[in-house]
Amino acid sequence: MAFFSFSTSPLTRLIPGSRSKATGAKRRLNSTIASIERSPGIIALDGPFTHDHVSVRGIRLHLAEAGSPTKPLVLLIHGAFGGWYDYREVIGPLADAGFHVAAIDLRGYGMSDKPPTGYDLRHAAGELSSVIAALGHDDAFLVGSDTGASIAWAIASMYPERVRGLISLGAIHPLDMRRAIRRKPHLHVSDLSRLAPFRLPSFLHNLFQFGITRAARREIVNNTSSSYQRSNAFTEAVLLRKKALSIDHTITPIIRTNRYLVGSIPSKTVSAPVWLLRTNSRRWEHLANTARTRTTGPFTTIAIPGGYELPYLENPSEFAATIAEFARTTF
Repeated sequence: MAFFSFSTSPLTRLIPGSRSKATGAKRRLNSTIASIERSPGIIALDGPFTHDHVSVRGIRLHLAEAGSPTKPLVLLIHGAFGGWYDYREVIGPLADAGFHVAAIDLRGYGMSDKPPTGYDLRHAAGELSSVIAALGHDDAFLVGSDTGASIAWAIASMYPERVRGLISLGAIHPLDMRRAIRRKPHLHVSDLSRLAPFRLPSFLHNLFQFGITRAARREIVNNTSSSYQRSNAFTEAVLLRKKALSIDHTITPIIRTNRYLVGSIPSKTVSAPVWLLRTNSRRWEHLANTARTRTTGPFTTIAIPGGYELPYLENPSEFAATIAEFARTTF
């Protein structure tokens, strides 16, 4: 986005060398603006929360935090095309409801560190289990969307002592997701299409930047109502994702994070209570039935009015109330 523009005046054309100086100034200004736009600080939004970083396993992860550390922890985990900011309207209401709330930026996203390696599901699960401890808690309620849900399922199966309960949106346990796609690929065309680019070498990833920007917008369009898509909130959500995608060194992490949907982790059951958000589609009927077999504790499918698959964007107040209800019933 260019905030300023220059034109060459008649006087500039009369002064020897002035055109090149003006052009050089314009280039330097545009370069400065571009570097600002690529800075993680462009998504440091204000709100009823504070921005902080935690250091775990040799990496610094950003989070937006609210509520008393003495209250039960709710850890909000974004998906492959999002960031902490997806939950910005949920953090305050949950804190007001009596919870310690943290919305994380995953490795490679937003204001978190972006190392060149470590983008696998085991790393992600281990890092977030350590985040729970770093925030002063023994366990947490996990809320995950898309690949964030994949991570939440992984934590619940690999570190069961860290999980008090799990709300899953847009994904199920990654081993079950893989099995579901293999059994009925015709129901998972969109899942298959988004998994393809991660097989390419990393030096080709930047070629997909425009496609990823479109995919980030399409995820919102495909999972929200037409009335929401006519709102200012929709425009803001799309713009935030576009800004986040412009941050340096994010494209490769996004592509690699997509594979968390079907990542390899130990095949263990999940004993924590699970609420799975689902729609009435055949795809979700299939996924819900598959997910149920993974759990040994209480398992419930839920729907949020006016929320579709991204209720934290479309109906954040109702979504916050749903999380609070879940936490209180499983406390």
